[in-house]
Amino acid sequence: MPTRNQSGKPEHVHQNLWRKRKKSGKKHIKAIKWYVMLLKRQEKEWLTKWIAKTKLKAEARIKKMWITTAQIDAVLQK
Repeated sequence: MPTRNQSGKPEHVHQNLWRKRKKSGKKHIKAIKWYVMLLKRQEKEWLTKWIAKTKLKAEARIKKMWITTAQIDAVLQK
């Protein structure tokens, strides 16, 4: 329940304190798309320093999210 100030009115008038929302959204999908974009860009431009550094970060992110190679291959096939 919202706390009340000295006048007796709730402090948080415009906030619903109990509202739950989805926080992760489309992180998995975006991580896969980003990695696929890097792979395609590597084919096109070869391996640049930027691609090498970004690919390391993207691979760590994919490993952290438990995304399998089968999921990445499915996106590559499209």
